[in-house]
Amino acid sequence: MQPIHFSPPEALAPFIAFYGIFDVEDGFCESYVSPPLGFCGFIFCLDDTINARLNGKLFMKGRYCATGQITAPMVGDVVGRNRILMVFIHPCGLYQLFGINMSLLTNTTMPLSELVGEEESAEVIAKLNHAVDHNGMIDVLNQFFESQLPGYEIVPTVRLALDYIHSHKGSVTVKDLENHCYITLRSLERHFKIYIGLSPNEYIKIFRFKCLVNFINSHPGVTWNTLCEQNGYYDQSHLTRYFTRYLNMKPGDIVNLNKEFINYLLQES
Repeated sequence: MQPIHFSPPEALAPFIAFYGIFDVEDGFCESYVSPPLGFCGFIFCLDDTINARLNGKLFMKGRYCATGQITAPMVGDVVGRNRILMVFIHPCGLYQLFGINMSLLTNTTMPLSELVGEEESAEVIAKLNHAVDHNGMIDVLNQFFESQLPGYEIVPTVRLALDYIHSHKGSVTVKDLENHCYITLRSLERHFKIYIGLSPNEYIKIFRFKCLVNFINSHPGVTWNTLCEQNGYYDQSHLTRYFTRYLNMKPGDIVNLNKEFINYLLQES
């Protein structure tokens, strides 16, 4: 189960990480689990809604939704027949394109019609349904997102903080961000909540875990000590707590995941 990958055009690359299209055939049925990814985005289900649950509750509020940051594992089942379009958006990208306060979307979704209005939503959905192939659907999405440009500005310190987190693979503290960005924690938290929907500390933990899972996948047979030392965890117990928090499993159970799907979700661009 791996969606087909599409990159955004240059004008949208600062906002959109990548697109994925997943064609689900009749008779297909597969369970999935996804940790928090540090992305926000969109999910468009052209044939039927999808079964997605977060903290035991249904996640999707319709077939065409904007999605905020999540802080717990997403679980569900993919059942055919369906065509699912996923838009993986950089942490501040949804705010920059639509100006929405991202704290309203944390751990939830918003129907496309509520975000952009009934008329524009219906137009986009109609174009997606009439597209003749994958490239045509991506063209529709690119036109839709390009119509939102030039977008909303974010304060430079937030971009500086994100770059610092990413370059250190999440092995930083909030105090490090204060010192590096010359900004108070209160100001940083206010900006992160509006632009991203998470506190700086929660985003750091999610991104560090994302880097951890990628490290495990690229270093088979790595020892626990090396795993902890290379990824900013104190010890095996500390690491195990985050596996439980973000994947509902122990580290050793990661072998049971669909590696192709989880690797696709965890890519950074």
